[in-house]
Amino acid sequence: MRFDTLRLDHIGIRVTDLAIAEAFYAKFGFLRDPDEFAPEAKACGLVHPAGLRIHLIYNGVPDREGNVLLDAPIKRPGFTHAAFIVESMDELVDWLAREGVEITEGPVMMGHGRRNVCFIRDPDMNVLEFNEILAG
Repeated sequence: MRFDTLRLDHIGIRVTDLAIAEAFYAKFGFLRDPDEFAPEAKACGLVHPAGLRIHLIYNGVPDREGNVLLDAPIKRPGFTHAAFIVESMDELVDWLAREGVEITEGPVMMGHGRRNVCFIRDPDMNVLEFNEILAG
């Protein structure tokens, strides 16, 4: 028997400070969904005009060592990043520079039909990837 998944609902991102994280993601168009704010669970849902959803789980403990899944010498299993498609990588790169958001890798061409990768990190060192899908 097969089970059909319809689509991805949201991505949960653990953060240390809700206000800082919410302000960061608001720069990308994610705004609080009042129906998905659960202080008892330390979770805050954000929604993007394109319909994308993320949940900020604000019970993280600051770690000066970086991202435990990516920066530690021992690579443990777990989600390493969220990836988003943008219309123009050039416009994204220019916008990130104006916003003072550091690009940690890329952009580079990769694969067929993708201009990949442009990686950044949020204030808690969570990794975000951006891709431009190229025509032809």
